[in-house]
Amino acid sequence: MTKKFFYSAAVLALIHSCAKDSGTPDPDFSKNVQEKLVGYVWRPIIGETAEKDNITNYKPDDCEMDNGYRFVLQEKSNQLNLDRGVKVCEVNEGAFEKFTFKDKNNISFTFNKENGAIKFENQDKYSSYTVAINGDKLVLTSQNNNPVANVIPMKYYFKGVKK
Repeated sequence: MTKKFFYSAAVLALIHSCAKDSGTPDPDFSKNVQEKLVGYVWRPIIGETAEKDNITNYKPDDCEMDNGYRFVLQEKSNQLNLDRGVKVCEVNEGAFEKFTFKDKNNISFTFNKENGAIKFENQDKYSSYTVAINGDKLVLTSQNNNPVANVIPMKYYFKGVKK
């Protein structure tokens, strides 16, 4: 009987500590992320990883390394602008540039302030990119919430250069 009482008290304490509202979005998070996205010109870099040949880390082609990406966040529309570098990507190069921009120099997107995710206009309803910023480093991680899709999340790394 005593054991049941102590187990019940422990379970109630655990439930009570977990019941705190942790799902409320932090407005400073989205504001800070938005300010950092707009405050830099983002250049592709090779991500640092402990695992060699990690398939989840995108390795930019040489033709993408001198590209610059600028985020423009406005109340009614958001855009990611591509400043193409000197090197031109050939047919089988520049996957991020090719699949994201589809031969254009800019693309519209929506920014989910609650979870810091970007959804480009040409993506299906299940796809988006999570945004992680640490100082002048940006990581966009592709995600697909389609339960029947077998998609490996890809991480794209960028370094910010002040405008």
